[in-house]
Parts: sequence; structure tokens; C-alpha cells
Amino acid sequence: MKKKYIVLLGGMLLGGAMLGFLFGSIDMNQISRLLEDIPHGLREILMIVLIAAQIFLAFLPGEPLELAAGFLFGSIGGTLLCLVGSLLGTALVYLLVQRYGKRLVSVFFKQEQLNEFNGVLKKRNSMLWIFLLFLIPGTPKDIMTYVVSLSNVALGKWLLLTTVGRIPSIVTSTFLSGSLKEGNFIMAAGVAIFTILLVIAGGFAYKRMKEDTAI
Repeated sequence: MKKKYIVLLGGMLLGGAMLGFLFGSIDMNQISRLLEDIPHGLREILMIVLIAAQIFLAFLPGEPLELAAGFLFGSIGGTLLCLVGSLLGTALVYLLVQRYGKRLVSVFFKQEQLNEFNGVLKKRNSMLWIFLLFLIPGTPKDIMTYVVSLSNVALGKWLLLTTVGRIPSIVTSTFLSGSLKEGNFIMAAGVAIFTILLVIAGGFAYKRMKEDTAI
């Protein structure tokens, strides 16, 4: 069996485990109690692996994992774990895309999606612009991670850009669930409202970019 299919199979298995972990019948308090039986260090590693797997399996949403990280490890701890997992996941995507090219990208994205995003990049093709897109919650970071990895951008530069760029969307999720766990409902409500406004603004901004590209 070719290496790429082994990688994809492993990713699918991780994704299945992640879905069961997130969307099973147990609630967050039950998950927290279960994790108490896992040695310190191993539970953090598990969360990092799940975050990295979500970056690779681009069709899975990242927000549920970020919320779980904030609830289980606190606002600050959850944020740090998400950033480490995102960095590792992005590095994995970059290395695999550099190796297998468009063949791997086409596994996760339809050609229409690729054409749409390539149109936006063609209009404003610069690392600064891509960084600004990453900073906006609601923009398609998964497809950006794959498509830009096809370019000749240096790995270190790409990891720095994407890790810093993901901070706003990660922080809003981890601080929301972390505040709920701590019983700080005012903070949680404030973060929730702020997040909704950011997502709406980000979605609107990206829509305008696509419309400008189409003109």
C-alpha cells in the first residue's frame, strides 16, 4: 500500500476517535472525570494530537475541540494546547502537500472550492494578506492551510504566520468554555457576543473579497 493511503487511513482513524470523543453521549463534566484517570502529561498530549488531526482532516470543525480544550484545561492552558496542536497539524499538512501536491489537496476539497479560493489569492497574493485572512474568525483557514502549502513559502515562516493568525479564533473558543467552567457567566456571555460579532464580520469581509474577485 502506498504511503499516502496509509497516512490517510491513519488520519481517518484519528478523526473517528475525535468524533466519538466530542460528540458522544457523555457531557463535559463526565469527560473531565474520565481524564482524571489519565496521567498528567498524557491527557495534554491527547488533546494536542486531536487538534493536529483536525487540522489534517480539514472537513472536521475545529471549534468543538477548542471549546473542549478550554473547558478541560482552562482558558490559558487550553489556548496553549490548541496552538501547539495547530502548529503540528499545519506542519504535517505542509510536509504532505509538498510531497504529494494537488493529489492530496483534492482529497479534502472540491475543485469549485479550490477555484474560489485561488481567485481570492490571485487578486491579493501576498503573505501579509493571507495573514490578515487568518486573523479573521470565520474565514476558511482549512483550505488556506492546504492551498498555500502548495507554494514555495518556507515552513518556518508559514508556521509562524498560521499559528499567530489562529490566535483570535482559538482564544474566543477556549475563553468561552473556560469561563463557563469557572462559573464566570458574565465573561462567558461577553466572549460569546464578541465571537458572534467577529464571525459575522469575518464572513461578511470574506464574502466581499470573493465578490470583488468575481468582478
